[in-house]
Amino acid sequence: MDAVLQKIKADITSRPLVSMLITITIIAASALLTLALATLMNISAPYDKSFQELNGAHLWLYFNRDKIRSRDIERIEALPGVVESTGLQYSVTSRVRIHDTRVWTSLRVMPVEMPAVNRLLVQDGRYLVPHQTEILASNDLNDLHHLSVSEPVGVTRWDGKKVSLPVIGLAYNLMWDTYRNSQPPYLYVSEETLRKLFPDESTWDWSMGLRLDDPESVDETLARIEAMLRSDAIASHTDWRDVRESAIFGAQLNFVFLGAFSFFAILATVLVIASSIGSLVLSQFRQIGILKAIGFTQNQILSLYLGQYLVLGVIGSPLGLLLGVALSPLPLKSVAASLSTTFQPPISVPLVALVLSIISGIISAATLGAARRGAKANIVRAIAVGAEAPHKRPFWGIRLATQLGFPMTFILGLNDVSVRPFRSLMTGLNLTLGVIGIIFGLTLNETLKTYEADPSLLGIVYDAVVTREETSDSRTQSILRRAPGVDAFYSEYLADVKTQQGQSFQVRAVEGTLAVFLFRISEGRLFQPNTYEAIAGQGLLDWLGLAVGDELALILDDREERPVTWRIVGRYPEPVNAGQMMMVSWPTVARLIRHAKPRTYFLKLSPDANTAQLKQYLEPRPEADLNLILVGQTLPGAVLYLQLAIFALAGILIVIALINVFNASLLAVQEKLRTVGVLKTLGMTPAQVVTMVNTTAGLLGLLATGAGVPLGLAFTRGMLATLSKAYGFGEVNVALNSLYVLLLIPVMVLVSTAGSVIPGRRAAKLSIVQVLRNE
Repeated sequence: MDAVLQKIKADITSRPLVSMLITITIIAASALLTLALATLMNISAPYDKSFQELNGAHLWLYFNRDKIRSRDIERIEALPGVVESTGLQYSVTSRVRIHDTRVWTSLRVMPVEMPAVNRLLVQDGRYLVPHQTEILASNDLNDLHHLSVSEPVGVTRWDGKKVSLPVIGLAYNLMWDTYRNSQPPYLYVSEETLRKLFPDESTWDWSMGLRLDDPESVDETLARIEAMLRSDAIASHTDWRDVRESAIFGAQLNFVFLGAFSFFAILATVLVIASSIGSLVLSQFRQIGILKAIGFTQNQILSLYLGQYLVLGVIGSPLGLLLGVALSPLPLKSVAASLSTTFQPPISVPLVALVLSIISGIISAATLGAARRGAKANIVRAIAVGAEAPHKRPFWGIRLATQLGFPMTFILGLNDVSVRPFRSLMTGLNLTLGVIGIIFGLTLNETLKTYEADPSLLGIVYDAVVTREETSDSRTQSILRRAPGVDAFYSEYLADVKTQQGQSFQVRAVEGTLAVFLFRISEGRLFQPNTYEAIAGQGLLDWLGLAVGDELALILDDREERPVTWRIVGRYPEPVNAGQMMMVSWPTVARLIRHAKPRTYFLKLSPDANTAQLKQYLEPRPEADLNLILVGQTLPGAVLYLQLAIFALAGILIVIALINVFNASLLAVQEKLRTVGVLKTLGMTPAQVVTMVNTTAGLLGLLATGAGVPLGLAFTRGMLATLSKAYGFGEVNVALNSLYVLLLIPVMVLVSTAGSVIPGRRAAKLSIVQVLRNE
């Protein structure tokens, strides 16, 4: 055993550069694996920690004011499984002015003392104080409208008088669903302030938050509450699990990409080790024969080579683990930042055990095959011949290159690719993984640019939105027809509906010059006006198990005796509510909901429209009723952040590929020292030796690019399609600039060639006499 350990030490120290590079590869793979596993194991931990600290509600109920009584509230609070309650909460939905924009918000009463259940997380400024007419704003209003502390918010009182209230703080509400909920952003006021603004309590909305002894029993609790109350007393509800899913959306994206790239890094590490051990065994074949001749058994030879790489793994994997743990807050930053905190995933025993066992396992698996071949080597043949001579005739490419008169250095480099096909395959696959990573990053970048340039791909087919409050629908439409720069518009009414099985969602009832708006219909066609046809989001189709061509019966305005049936004739990209929405013709809804009128209007502006003039026309006075909001064409920051992360991860794969090329070239040179000595004796110059080695690497880079581009494109399409389907959006229009592909070919050839420069120069400097004497 001492002899095996001494040989392991000698082999590692005799080739320090190769050992160091393999260790770096193991560190990179361990770090990425740690990042992915730490993100997966702690993906909701920042939210869960804040939820516990703030005593968040598990179920929030929004009541129909005319169908609920105070006695019903007491009965709900007394239900089995309900352990705490916020008590009855009051609110008024109203438009307020933030800067020069009118925004729908919910003015919500907060007690003077922070409540016991579902406390707010004040992120900037302070909490409300008694006898002060002031506002505590939701932090989402800062994200959406750049509202900051000390700025005023204009509120229209019950009598039409405009008052200005100062913002004294920004707060995060654990139960405001930023993705699936249709609730407007919140402004928090004291009850005294709400009474000053809206003294008539009959206009106040009622809601309540509940904490449950079993957080997973939301559905069962909701069903019991609905059964004990009058029909449709619950207007809507918020499930804490949906809010958490929204909060961790960015971290989930990070995990998906980290998981994919950590898999690539592990696979690349396998290829590096398999290629290195294969080349090492071949280059030391004569040594193996001598070792077996002096008494080494097959198991000792196996332990010798397996031990070398396990030692490097013992050094590299803990370092990678520590590096991954140090970087682990980054993928969870999107969740932690929303909670004004940082989160450091703990170094848990399961995390350490998983990383170390996985890395050790892949090192053993990658080493075992070549080590077994060395252990089974024939002693006489290994000592007499070694493993230098090829076992197969040159493939047809070499004969073709010879016939075409290519330089001998090129032919010899091409021959090296075919002589050791396994080594060439391992190195080529590693380069291919790097190409896949680059293509993924480039494709995502181009896809995001495409969506920024054409928002209709996101379902945003309009340039501006107008909302009204007091102005009638007919008057608003008349104004819009005369508005300067408005080419066309359509109105929308959001109708709350439910299926006959009880699933609730919203329907977009629209009417106008729809043909002017370029609705993206992924499948089927747009509905005909004034017909019972509909188009649906992918999320709704998946949720209800429907397809284009199916019919769907829905209940509107609580009229269960008169369900309305629409035929789904198309599918469109719905960017909100997890795609669980449907679009229909407004007249079909108006026949049942006669008291309702559209309050939102979507505009198509002419290319030369003067938006300042249009705003002045629609809002001639600060207190004007109509409100114009221009549509921004930017994508979420969490999505844009992925571009840098993906390019960084692709860079790691390229570095690993370079290490593989370097190791393969270095060990290939070591393996064929006799051949290099003979060639130099026959007149090959040092420059020709470098060219021969570089040719082999360059050809592998060229082949890797040819394989990596289509594979990278397919991987990107599959990844984005999976994510899109999971969030109910539908197909993603993947784009890739062909110029990037053309530029990638010489880049990858240069990258792979760069990895072989040092081994090539080393071979060129070899002494002919010394090589022939030793070999």
